[in-house]
Amino acid sequence: MDNTQDQNQPPESTQSSSLEGLLWMILIILIIAVAAILLYRNWLPFSKALGFEGPLNFDQVMSSQGLHDITLENGRAYDISYETSSKRDFTGLVRHTSAIRESTFAILTFDILVTSGDFANPDLVNTSVSNHHFSWRSTTNYQPNGAINLLHTVPINEEINQALKTIQKGDNVRITGYDIYQIQGFNTDGEYIGFWQDTGCNTTLVTKVEILK
Repeated sequence: MDNTQDQNQPPESTQSSSLEGLLWMILIILIIAVAAILLYRNWLPFSKALGFEGPLNFDQVMSSQGLHDITLENGRAYDISYETSSKRDFTGLVRHTSAIRESTFAILTFDILVTSGDFANPDLVNTSVSNHHFSWRSTTNYQPNGAINLLHTVPINEEINQALKTIQKGDNVRITGYDIYQIQGFNTDGEYIGFWQDTGCNTTLVTKVEILK
């Protein structure tokens, strides 16, 4: 059988196709690697061009024009009014904490449910937080004693912002700040885009965070 080709030796065309496929794979990997490096080095301008903003630095945000008129780097602005000129403390057990992701009001950072007395005891009171509102239900026939406050936080500086990030469910805390009455928002063209005003909660400019032992 002189015309029989050795099956262990692939045809020359098959070898050429395999080499070409390998070269294409290497080229694609190089393109992806270069694109990843460029994206990493230029993520901030890319994200702004696409309409995505990076995390705020509250040392810059809150020091620009005082604590009433806030202007972000992207040009969006906020006019903050307060309920009183006095600080207040919120002390107790944290039964919920979650990040606020409201791009229209980017200076709001966390929903934190602070409870005391019966409200801190899950055997006596059930609590829940959804869409920046809280609810509670007593497991007994008695009116619970104590306090329950859902804070919508605005940190006064970056140190406070980082401290708020460390708070976890089950922590005992003391959070100090000013009650915010209303936040009015304006877009980059100075046009009014709406307001944030809580109903039964506590939007708070936080000036101090303590995690108690």
